Amino acid sequence: MLFAPMVVNLLGFKVNVADRSAVVNVGPNQQIDLFVSTKQNQGFGEGNGDLAPVYIPITVVNDPDVNDSNSGKWSLI
Repeated sequence: MLFAPMVVNLLGFKVNVADRSAVVNVGPNQQIDLFVSTKQNQGFGEGNGDLAPVYIPITVVNDPDVNDSNSGKWSLI
């Protein structure tokens, strides 16, 4: 997977980072029964901003677990 930096420019409104389950709307929006389950590791933290330096370290993660977090969504909708 490649997670490239994202920048959204809407005239005078700028979005540097839209995280998981984040929404940038221009107009009406309705979210019904939203469910998000994520696992996130950030060894170096996040660099958010226009002039933040970007270093690309090459790393390897050995994770032998098949299922780290079993989650399920139950809803009546």
